[in-house]
Amino acid sequence: MAKLANLTEETLSGLYWEQKKSLDDIAKLYGVSRVAIFKKLKKLRIKPRSKSLARLEAQKQGKVPQQYFRINEGFFSNWSSEMAYVLGLIITDGCISRNGAISLSMNDREVLEKVKGAMGSEHPITPSKHQQGLFHLKFARVRLVNDLVKFGIGPRKSLIVKFPSIQEAYLADFIRGVFDGDGSVFFVKEASRYPVNTKFCSGSEDFIVELEINLQKLGLPKRTIYEQKTKNGIYYTIKYGHKDSQRLFSILYKNHPTIPFLERKYNKFIEGFKRSAEYVERA
Repeated sequence: MAKLANLTEETLSGLYWEQKKSLDDIAKLYGVSRVAIFKKLKKLRIKPRSKSLARLEAQKQGKVPQQYFRINEGFFSNWSSEMAYVLGLIITDGCISRNGAISLSMNDREVLEKVKGAMGSEHPITPSKHQQGLFHLKFARVRLVNDLVKFGIGPRKSLIVKFPSIQEAYLADFIRGVFDGDGSVFFVKEASRYPVNTKFCSGSEDFIVELEINLQKLGLPKRTIYEQKTKNGIYYTIKYGHKDSQRLFSILYKNHPTIPFLERKYNKFIEGFKRSAEYVERA
């Protein structure tokens, strides 16, 4: 088309990628159709924006009704206590959909509020439409997804996810996130001293094996990994008795209260240790 004959790769790329103009915007500038601009992109071999990125730009510019929510897109690019913790939560209770949306679902809204704060997110926390008491935090950014993929987190990860490479300084923070996602603290009420027990659970054997090895690095003893068959599939667990649960507690909450954590599980530890001490005093 004559109107586009003098449109260079540099100019078109600048309009499209640097100025963030849409195909429709550029088409209006040159008095041509959107299709003509798209064909020019292909002819000049300029990479088009993905659908999710195009929609995001449209949201920023108010061209679509969905509200644009801010978030720290580089959150998973730099190590911190908060980043490692959230990574642990997502690797257990999160997922990435095929269209590039990240979703973290938990029964504890309090934790999702902490995740929002850590990530500088404005995204809303919404109650589940299908499960009472469950809440979702959803967001979609290409950079966040790409960074999570580098850690081995992708669609349908629960049975195949592997333990990612974690910087040693943040290993306890990551495992605390894993514990808040797929771990539990419970009491053996039948025992004379009301001991505290803990366990980790995963649908991925590779993940649980490496988790147990890394827990040894933090000072816990070697444990047997148990396989459990349920109606939903096979799960693998690591269990710790009272003394080792005390060690785990001191590792996970070493920097309390400045670290993010699930208060319900922390308080259950405290309750169990208090009751156990009371039994010892009575003996």
